[in-house]
Amino acid sequence: MVLDRGPTPLYYQIKNILKSRILSNELRGNGRLPTEAELCIEYNVSRVTVRQALSELMKDGLIYRARGKGTFVTEGVELKRPELRGSIDNLIAAAEGTRIQVLSYQEIYPPPDIAKIFQVKKTEKVFQLDLVRSISKGPLGYSFIYLPFTLGKAISPGELKETTEIITFVEEKLKAKAHRAKQTFDVGVADKVLAESLSVKPKTPLLVIKRNYYTRKGSLMFVAISYFRPDLYKYEIDLTRT
Repeated sequence: MVLDRGPTPLYYQIKNILKSRILSNELRGNGRLPTEAELCIEYNVSRVTVRQALSELMKDGLIYRARGKGTFVTEGVELKRPELRGSIDNLIAAAEGTRIQVLSYQEIYPPPDIAKIFQVKKTEKVFQLDLVRSISKGPLGYSFIYLPFTLGKAISPGELKETTEIITFVEEKLKAKAHRAKQTFDVGVADKVLAESLSVKPKTPLLVIKRNYYTRKGSLMFVAISYFRPDLYKYEIDLTRT
């Protein structure tokens, strides 16, 4: 498999590919992983890179080593975190009929959590895009979007129109489709800036959705952290028994 030789570290791409295969049950619990030598050949990387990827997976509890036997997938790991699955196409469709207003676009030194996701040093810059998304009833959500530095340099704020859909916009810039996104939900409260932008009172509870978007090769495309008004934004998921 050919990895993206762009800004995303090779070991991080390999980690995400193997993690996806484990969580999808392609690599089953207690099943043996390919050897380091086999992974080096498969991804055309050095043994140091493979070892770093495997080390990250072990830290996450997804794999374990048995001395003299090899590396194995942790039994039942796919059951540790319930996953609510959807599609990126659904996210794109959900944005139809909304309008965005770009508030700022700038180079920044990333906050610690963003630096960790991008696997960059705190002294390495990324781009931050702040925008408000609105519907006919008013402002719906405030998003902080973080982009890799090389991608951010290739974007002009003037390219972002009211009807721009960020996922497809980034796909066109990178000439690569968003294959998957890691999504987490949280609850936050509106500070002064969020309150003014969303037309709510300070300390109003907000739904926080964080999404990390990746290409098929496991390269990080961008990170979006969005704060939504719960009176206007509803997230509905149909659950079925398999």
